[in-house]
Amino acid sequence: MVCRDNTEYTREAFDWMTDFKRETGVDVELEDPETISGELFATHHDIVQYPTVCVLRDDSKVLSKWVGKLPQFEEVTYIMRNA
Repeated sequence: MVCRDNTEYTREAFDWMTDFKRETGVDVELEDPETISGELFATHHDIVQYPTVCVLRDDSKVLSKWVGKLPQFEEVTYIMRNA
């Protein structure tokens, strides 16, 4: 997930990450585009709107991306299972 800190959606995004981990057992990596590594990640994956949730392959290719909204857990797990 790419998410800026201290925004109107930050709390909702953190809650989504916590709930996703609890429901699926899968950790969600967080990138803040205000950091160097987060900026590089966002630039590399053409992310300019936040929050953005990406499902990546092992080689970092984006399989699916939800921009400006938080997806349903089922949407994400479906992509992960069928990757």
